[in-house]
Amino acid sequence: MIKILGGIVVLFASTICGFLYAEKFQNRVKELNEIERCLYQLRNEILYTHTPLIQALSNVANKALEPYSSFFKVIVSNLSDRNCNDVYEAFKLAVELYEDEISITKEDETILLDLSKSLGETDIEGQLMVFELSIENIKKRIKEAEIIMKKNVKMYRCLGFCLGAMVVIMLV
Repeated sequence: MIKILGGIVVLFASTICGFLYAEKFQNRVKELNEIERCLYQLRNEILYTHTPLIQALSNVANKALEPYSSFFKVIVSNLSDRNCNDVYEAFKLAVELYEDEISITKEDETILLDLSKSLGETDIEGQLMVFELSIENIKKRIKEAEIIMKKNVKMYRCLGFCLGAMVVIMLV
């Protein structure tokens, strides 16, 4: 009886581990979509309503989902308190602060940091070009992440169950 109960616990735990690991791939796609939405909103705030950068970032922070709401609030805080010399530094500090809470990769972070290097540095046409490039890059990353997600989610879920079953068979 104890072996059966132990086997069920092992099987359940390994299956849960597989599901949790697979969830990281799903979270990355969701977060990249949220970043894309935030970039569209930031672009519209800056280019079409001519909102100052700090106010535009604050508006994005108020409408973004977590953890990106807090991410943008940290950027706004750093810029308004003059803790940073430029926008790039504020973005870099926020990325480092939220590195463990967000599911995006270093390449995804690079897109945000590249955008931040030119925010407020060029005229409206230059800003439009930078936003279009960043959004285009995010869209490519979303497509890549969706392909990776489709491959890996099912695999890790099944792998968790299979490893648990293998352990249970070896123990019995």
